[in-house]
Amino acid sequence: MAVAYTPFRYKGGTQQVNKQKVVGKVGKFNICFRKEQLTSHAGTVRLQDFAHRLGVERVLDEELQVKMRERGYGEGQAIGGLVDNLIVGGEHLRDLEVWRGDQGTQELLGAEAILAPTTAGEFLRKFDSGDIQDLQRVHLRLQERVRPQQRATTCTIDLDSSIYEQASSHKEGSTKAYNGEVGSHPLLAFWAEEGALLFSHLRRGSAHTVRNVVWFLRETLKRVPETAVKKLRADSGFYSKAVVEWCEAHDFTFTITADQTAPLLAVIAAVPEQCWQKVPEYELAEVAECYYQPTGWTQAYRYVVKRELAEAKDGELYWKYHATVTNEAAPSVRAVVVWHLQHANMENAIKEHKSGFGLEKLPTQKFHANWAYLLIGQLAFTLVAWFKRLVLPSSYQRVTIRTIRHHLCNLAGKLIHTARRVFLVISDHYRYQGVWRFAIDRLAHLQFG
Repeated sequence: MAVAYTPFRYKGGTQQVNKQKVVGKVGKFNICFRKEQLTSHAGTVRLQDFAHRLGVERVLDEELQVKMRERGYGEGQAIGGLVDNLIVGGEHLRDLEVWRGDQGTQELLGAEAILAPTTAGEFLRKFDSGDIQDLQRVHLRLQERVRPQQRATTCTIDLDSSIYEQASSHKEGSTKAYNGEVGSHPLLAFWAEEGALLFSHLRRGSAHTVRNVVWFLRETLKRVPETAVKKLRADSGFYSKAVVEWCEAHDFTFTITADQTAPLLAVIAAVPEQCWQKVPEYELAEVAECYYQPTGWTQAYRYVVKRELAEAKDGELYWKYHATVTNEAAPSVRAVVVWHLQHANMENAIKEHKSGFGLEKLPTQKFHANWAYLLIGQLAFTLVAWFKRLVLPSSYQRVTIRTIRHHLCNLAGKLIHTARRVFLVISDHYRYQGVWRFAIDRLAHLQFG
């Protein structure tokens, strides 16, 4: 936007002021459009530099061959544009039009052009099951490149699933789920210590929570550092003999919310009253432990139980229990309860994935196209997670993508070309200049193998 400062009286129509076309007036501002190399997303240049150093586009081009013809957009460029759209807040394919009219941002991203929304939809619909595997391999290769930069020595996998509600049941795989919603039901595995999404797998909405979970865990394990201490947290949807046996076979310590079956509740009720102890973290709760062997399981396991008084509709008080099965013998009851209940942070992680990155409403009618889009969203989510950990100050490690956008990405800038250099000019009143300097320094020293 430019402002014409020459006084004039606007009477409608288009006025000529200082060789600028004034199309109207809003308040005291005369509105005109002119050729300027501006950007409203100046902060994306740092994310673009990070992705370039990581080799995202190169790995995409090496692993994917979705298109039948060489001309036009390459796979890396096409997916890169979709990733960028999600990172800056695009919620639909049609939001790509914003980028197509932002020449300054296109230059910042090194993009010759941005996919049209219809072209993006056609590109996604070309994905088949083999292409999905190739895209998963892209994730694996990028994770391996980042791994030496990550400092966490423990890998806690927070395992969960969620219903991604769709507007139409006509989408392939969009079926009624256990909660009555119509949509898809992906499996998700987050690395708690790094805030990254390790693996995701799209399923139809009617899929049972534990469907394909052992296969899913095997694939997730490929993305876990070999030397890391391995742990798993999950809710009651994954309370099964198969999951427990898999964890035991692969040296995972685990805590899984247990189904409150009648036999287990009988064991809990038999715990002596003096064994229940207070926990500072939960003022009204008490915790205790017991051992129980579910039917068909090969051994008894430790169950850590939290109880709280609740009031029934008739006013009677009763104990409300939360039981967790674990193969950890050493930690105190209190430590196990507190650690396991941190799994509740998954609600925030999934909310960030769904709403923060605009992934809940998948864009096409085709299952594999939507699966590809979900994986592209995973790439956007994980790039931001890595960027926060490796490039930004520690105060940004737990913030949401909306904060990243508001503070750092969605920022006005002007591109100025001189004979030998290109400048990205940002207002000297900008409040987060220190974060820019910090990030620029970190990027300069960041190297991937």
